[in-house]
Amino acid sequence: MKTTQNKKKKLRIAVPKGRILKDGLELLRKSGYIKHPDSDYDSRRLTFEYEDDEVGLLIVKPWDVPTFVEYGAADAGIAGKDVLLEKPKNVYEPLDLKIGKCKVVVAVRGDLITEKGDLHSRNSDYISLHKGEKPFSDIKITDRIKKNIYFFKTNIRVATKYVHITKDFFNKKGVSNIQIIKLYGNVELAPISGLCDFIVDLVSTGETLRQNNLVPVDDIAYVTSRFIVNRASLKINPTNIASMIGSLKEQVEKNADTDI
Repeated sequence: MKTTQNKKKKLRIAVPKGRILKDGLELLRKSGYIKHPDSDYDSRRLTFEYEDDEVGLLIVKPWDVPTFVEYGAADAGIAGKDVLLEKPKNVYEPLDLKIGKCKVVVAVRGDLITEKGDLHSRNSDYISLHKGEKPFSDIKITDRIKKNIYFFKTNIRVATKYVHITKDFFNKKGVSNIQIIKLYGNVELAPISGLCDFIVDLVSTGETLRQNNLVPVDDIAYVTSRFIVNRASLKINPTNIASMIGSLKEQVEKNADTDI
């Protein structure tokens, strides 16, 4: 009689392409879940399941990770908190991985603010590259500016890819006179070209804002990558999921000790 040996099914993990991929792979490698170098996961292939890896990987766009996890195409995944805030999904979020650190900010065209931190009297449609002048990044943003800047004209326009986050932020500020313009890239270009007064965007070092004479006036959210889990997978594979969460948490704590 012919017999077959059942092969243990590996957990499938969705990992985002782009800036988080390297840190995500390193965390999985240090936690013992993958064995191969980054180059072995860097190809046109989008699925990887090496024999000696403890998990299979799906390499997907950052905004799609929560969807793959919610619907069970992946058992778990690594997702930015900005993505989870913008498009909430029915997933379990047990762990902050402390990678991909950045923040969602509101930034304004620098020509709307004087060097003393007051609102400029010039027309808001005025556009200038201010070549050779003091960079707007050196301007001090006063409490007065933070209180009044969203009310400097009857209607303000905000460009962003974070429509939900932006609406929620301005609602909490009591600002209703806004028009939100959704963009999919090059958000910093919008105020320079006169498309909008403010932008809401994700920043890391802030260098892109400085290069485009944009001044951050409010921090909306501090963002890191989170480990998220499909709720059905948590019930079906509680031991494996719990073990992975524990291993990742241990490595995150080791990384934190190293950073001190």
